[in-house]
Amino acid sequence: MKNKTYDPEPLSLAEGYYADQYYDSYEMLAQSTQNWKQLCPYQLQAGGISGRQQVLHLHSMQIVFAERKGGTMHNAGSAKKSLSISVVESCADKACFGRIKIQTGDILFFDDTHPHNFITNGTVKFAVITIKKSHLGSRLPELTKAIDHCIKDTDTRFSTILYKTLERFTELKNMQDYQEAENEILTVITELLSQQIPFIPKLTAGERIVLDIRNQIFEHMDGRFSIASLAEQHQISEQTLQNSFKSLFGFTPKRFLRLLKLNLVHNELMESNPNESSVSKVALKWGFSHMGRFSSYYTELFGENPSQTLKKTSFFRQKSVIEACVVRQEEID
Repeated sequence: MKNKTYDPEPLSLAEGYYADQYYDSYEMLAQSTQNWKQLCPYQLQAGGISGRQQVLHLHSMQIVFAERKGGTMHNAGSAKKSLSISVVESCADKACFGRIKIQTGDILFFDDTHPHNFITNGTVKFAVITIKKSHLGSRLPELTKAIDHCIKDTDTRFSTILYKTLERFTELKNMQDYQEAENEILTVITELLSQQIPFIPKLTAGERIVLDIRNQIFEHMDGRFSIASLAEQHQISEQTLQNSFKSLFGFTPKRFLRLLKLNLVHNELMESNPNESSVSKVALKWGFSHMGRFSSYYTELFGENPSQTLKKTSFFRQKSVIEACVVRQEEID
């Protein structure tokens, strides 16, 4: 992803604000995500980018309760000068956040220093708090030490206090002190930290290489990649590469590459003038030379054939995946 696309704004809060929104597109997700940048989205499974997002603002803390359906990959960036703590309530299959392979019950700590790549091949449900670092006081050093590490949500204590807070300030309309609620949440996380040693989930050597490859191809999707060339470049056997991709993402590397390129074709078709472009021209640009197979893959993923996408050109998008995320735009064979 191009660094210039990540320039977060400070955390903006309206004490007592609450929103409950469903979305079925990236545009709707981006609009519903308060104080977060959702960058460079890729749809990895049929059914689209869909889910539900609830947002609650306290005094200096935002709480988001989210359910993401379907396989997706995107970069997520939090507000400037903030620290975030997320708990994974359920994870259907494979999911990675940055370089962390996540599972149900994990609590992750991260901050605003860079966007984090989030990829899942199925439904995932999580809650995340984002708080201004300046409001953490004496807790800041301890929480900062845990950044990019995990602990476990013992007895679901963290997720429970978050949902109790949601109930308190929405359904029951009991307008207690927001700062008191924040203190209760931070007390729970501080107690959990005092009882555990933050850790980084172990990865195999092959999985670590696959994360490097993900970053490489995420930024240079117009490069000429093959499974053999990637294995040779990273000095790993093709079989290990295959196994590591599936263990991390649930996809073979060949399918993963194809899905990302299909997204780039879809994005470009959405933003092309039907009178000036064609499906075959765009498909060839992104490496699809067999139009029959390409059309079949495309229709399976997006639920419409590429000609239909081209005809319903969308000029209202803020910034395309290609413009915002792809570093080089070379024509490929």
